[in-house]
Amino acid sequence: MDSNQQEIISAQILRRYRSGQMSRREAMRLLAGLSLGVAGLGAIGAGALATRASTAVAPGDLGHGRHRGLYAPLPHAQATPTATPPPLGERTDGTRVWRVRVAGMDEENQIDLQSFFPRKITINAGDAIFFEFPTPPGFHTVTFLAGGEAPPLIIPDASAATPAAGSPPGTPRLIINPEAAFPSGQTSYDGTAFVNSGLDVVRLPGDPSFVLTFTEPGTYEYQCIPHGAVMKGTVVVQEAGSLLPEDQATVDARGGEERAALIQEGQAAIAEYAEANATARANDTTLWEVSAGAGVGQARVMRFLPEALEIKAGDTVRWVNRSISEPHTVTFLADGMEQPEDIFIEPQPEGPPKIVQNPQTLFPQGSTLPIGEGYVNSGFLGELNGQPLPGGPAFEVTFDATGEYRYYCVLHASGPEGPGMVGKITVS
Repeated sequence: MDSNQQEIISAQILRRYRSGQMSRREAMRLLAGLSLGVAGLGAIGAGALATRASTAVAPGDLGHGRHRGLYAPLPHAQATPTATPPPLGERTDGTRVWRVRVAGMDEENQIDLQSFFPRKITINAGDAIFFEFPTPPGFHTVTFLAGGEAPPLIIPDASAATPAAGSPPGTPRLIINPEAAFPSGQTSYDGTAFVNSGLDVVRLPGDPSFVLTFTEPGTYEYQCIPHGAVMKGTVVVQEAGSLLPEDQATVDARGGEERAALIQEGQAAIAEYAEANATARANDTTLWEVSAGAGVGQARVMRFLPEALEIKAGDTVRWVNRSISEPHTVTFLADGMEQPEDIFIEPQPEGPPKIVQNPQTLFPQGSTLPIGEGYVNSGFLGELNGQPLPGGPAFEVTFDATGEYRYYCVLHASGPEGPGMVGKITVS
């Protein structure tokens, strides 16, 4: 893309932002992806990517959950149309292009489907697979490790001289690992090299589809880096010219059955945690337990359950992450406060931008403040491989004053008013 095209696209992005057609997060993400300078980004102030989550637990070995621009369609600048997917089916040389769908969202129930559809596919050597990412984008990769280990998603920023404000003592400034976030660049796979699609949320309109040609017979496992605990797939590559067990229609149908089964799994989790648990205490107050997300398999419910709760002054609400390896936050803003960004973008003179994790969303903040009088955030709740995330497994708040208090998950909602993963506490 030449400089004239960049100027045209950036002008369109800024115009849409100023007219209210595009959120600041989306505008910042697109401008950063265009490798614009600080002046261009400064037109809309400090900002971030759409949204993101992390299963980070320790500097240098930080995993990552998910981060989505879940609830607003990705805006497309007119000068950069969406890349046309490749034609499926047999090609003139006898090889085929197949399709595997990457994750997806059951919007009606807010169930994130962390799987590949179908999970397993059989093709022939020389065939290619088009990995179709969801629209709007999620926080997913298609990654072949070739027998190695997945790169950590969050790493210390080696170039930072001091920790970021809001970090606990001794914690370095943290960034998303470029090796995980951005494409490795290959278009073919023979089982011997690391191949990564990059995160779908950093892709720009017009970027080429992720299509991978398999050149050697074998059985190849792959995964999504942020959701590697549950989101895995298998490609079986036969000798060229072998009889194929399925056609694309059958593959799609099987993927649809797998998707429907996961939606049912998520609905069962919603039913299980639909009501808050109430425990009476000796001082005539009640401890209420609300689920922050639900589902431990590939169906992850991105909701607070229940979303609305009525309590009495003096009662305590305890939020428990029921998804464990899927991080969530419980975040209250002070009156009139602008919501914090989860990620900051820093354009670099060369190469992709630096994606910086905001410690004010990752770590607990303001836990002793009365709700409404300051920023109160649980930090990332949950655990990874038995190790707690910064916010631990649960978060408690005692409500002493009457009123209505709205809160949200920084990682899975656009703000306390929604849409997305939001909740409301009414205190009488």
